[in-house]
Amino acid sequence: MKKLLFFLLFTTVVFSQNYEYAIEEAPATVPEEPITGVNNQLEEIEYFKAYLLPLAQKGTLQAALDKYGSVRLERGDYSGVDIVMKTNQRLYGHPTLSKVSNIKIAAGSTNVHIEQLNLGDRTVTFEAGAAITNCVLKTLRYVYISAVGTKLDNNELINIGGQIKFDCSASGYFRNNKIIKHQAQSISNQLVMKGNSTTPSYGNVNLHSNYLTPAGDATDIDGLQSATFVGVDSEGWNLNGQGTKAMFTAKNMGNLKITDFGGGNAYSAVQTGSYDIDAQNVFFLNKYLRTSNDIISARTNMFLIDGEGTYKRGSGTVTGFDLLGNLDKSNAVKYNGVEQTSTITNSAVVSTISNTILGTKYTPWARHSWETLPDPLGPNWKTERTGKTDQTAYIQNLIDTKGIAELPEGTFYIGSTLKVHLDGNHGIIGQGTGKTVIVGLKDDFPLITLDTGTDTNFILAYLTLQGGSVGIYAAKKSGVGIGQIAYTNIRFITFRDQTYGIHMYQIMGLDNNFFEYLGFVNCNKGLFQEPLLPYAGDYNTSSYVDKTMFYRNQFINCSTAMSMQATRPDNLNAWVDCKFDKGQTALDMGAQNYPIIANCDFSNFTGTSVINSNSISIYSSKFYNNTSSNATLNAMITYIEGCTFSDSSKMFAPVMYNSTFHYILNSTVKGDVVVAKPSNLYYDSSAIYVNSTLSANPTLSKLLVNVKVGVPTVIINTTPNPYPQFLVTQ
Repeated sequence: MKKLLFFLLFTTVVFSQNYEYAIEEAPATVPEEPITGVNNQLEEIEYFKAYLLPLAQKGTLQAALDKYGSVRLERGDYSGVDIVMKTNQRLYGHPTLSKVSNIKIAAGSTNVHIEQLNLGDRTVTFEAGAAITNCVLKTLRYVYISAVGTKLDNNELINIGGQIKFDCSASGYFRNNKIIKHQAQSISNQLVMKGNSTTPSYGNVNLHSNYLTPAGDATDIDGLQSATFVGVDSEGWNLNGQGTKAMFTAKNMGNLKITDFGGGNAYSAVQTGSYDIDAQNVFFLNKYLRTSNDIISARTNMFLIDGEGTYKRGSGTVTGFDLLGNLDKSNAVKYNGVEQTSTITNSAVVSTISNTILGTKYTPWARHSWETLPDPLGPNWKTERTGKTDQTAYIQNLIDTKGIAELPEGTFYIGSTLKVHLDGNHGIIGQGTGKTVIVGLKDDFPLITLDTGTDTNFILAYLTLQGGSVGIYAAKKSGVGIGQIAYTNIRFITFRDQTYGIHMYQIMGLDNNFFEYLGFVNCNKGLFQEPLLPYAGDYNTSSYVDKTMFYRNQFINCSTAMSMQATRPDNLNAWVDCKFDKGQTALDMGAQNYPIIANCDFSNFTGTSVINSNSISIYSSKFYNNTSSNATLNAMITYIEGCTFSDSSKMFAPVMYNSTFHYILNSTVKGDVVVAKPSNLYYDSSAIYVNSTLSANPTLSKLLVNVKVGVPTVIINTTPNPYPQFLVTQ
């Protein structure tokens, strides 16, 4: 039988669902019924149609790539042979992250796709020569990414764990590349980006960066015409005193934009500054990481909206200006140290500030094209499950004996929870959200329970989970259960018709995870973070969520898409290219530090507010067809850039016993932005409006307006011309 299957495998050119080669005996049970007439999502289809290279044939990986173009790997170690990737080639690792050796992306390549790989401290190299364009590197761990003298255009690096080094200081360039979720730990430097003046580098955007405890320096950025960093967190830089530089070191720069700048460094061996920047123009938004050693060069024009901590000017005659809005809770806009309490009339100053605010109009990031999520069982799934065979024991046996239950296409009905250990070696993998379904026979138990383990991950991919009370249940009760979920990459899971899609009940937390292409449909709450209340300072029961990205998720017809009312604060979580459609509330959050929404859509919400949070940063996102009875946003602090709010509802709600602060930049807002003060239990609101069209407030719809404790001052009295300036390509 083995020989026959081996023959079949290597005489077929393309396999779409070729998992059968590994099954040497008939399974103990089969799915209740096949699924017909429903397709997977497009990226799943690409994954499963790739040629499946058995681990035993790992020495032929290069040959397989050259022959088939698209290859996927089993679980295991494929290292030992370096490979070269060329135009239109794809390499997919197993959801456990298959281990491979060094990878070179050949000069001149386009549309190379690499994902789900463990490089084991090896290197992915972009070869110098002709330009490398439109490539995707996604979910790579323990990797060194190197581009020296290379030409890089419009590539995407997503969920990268390890060092990124772009060194074009002598030759080459990198332009309009996206680095989305970059995390590195211990190594130095964690990010190197160097350009040259002959072939300039520009337009690169780093979205969600976490530089964790580098032994020495964290970053080395030099000679770029422009760069943007949205969401930067660093902890314990220069931990062992091996470096001398500030955490964020950027020299010889043109235009530099940085938002949501946070972290801390109370325990490193040698204390250095949080930033040392030499640039023509610097813009900071929401800057709360600071030290007494922070430096801005003498030539730099510094534009800051909301932050803490002063800075020193570098050596030389100061030629740059300081335009500072609400630095250190002053509620003031100051130009070169002078508070602006009336409209500026000096034409030279007006011109200088206007040019700084307007910048150059570039192309916004494209909106993601969200697919309709597969619904393999259709509307009658609940009645059709009656009388089906309980297959819990079959799947649990696979988990217990194989570690990972790799299920074929079909529908599996279960009558009790499936237990998965949180140890990095257990989980469930199907054949796609349109092809493999696990269904609860009743709705009074969680489909999957994480039962033991801490500080590691579990495996879940390519499934629809339907019915039951909860899709994934992670809990700790009376000291029994799990601790922290870390470095978990859940992909292509659709949660349907559940009270909670994911429920974290009094566990330690969810740290540094990447959840991509999750769908939550008809759930009361898509994700529910439930800490122990009241909080007694024990973060072990806080269920905190840190540095987790929700990438291209869809939340459809959920009463609350995500509930994240934290006790121990959540830090630097992000929603990127997500769709929130229908329900009462999209995000119901509290105790959040630097939550980031980027390039998302919010539509058809009918509750009191679309988003509730103490703080929220929203970039290049759209709100439409919502009918909030209170206000679109219910938050104490908001940071908004490059957005469109098309709803007539009040924009902001007052927050009892709290002042509110709202910063709107380069955006268009239909609803009234003035915050009401219902009684003396509320405080006046402060705000800064920059280059934003505020349709309901024409007197505030100017190039620069400061609202200090309820009193507005128009500082630059010209007509705004809003367009995104962060998430753009040049």
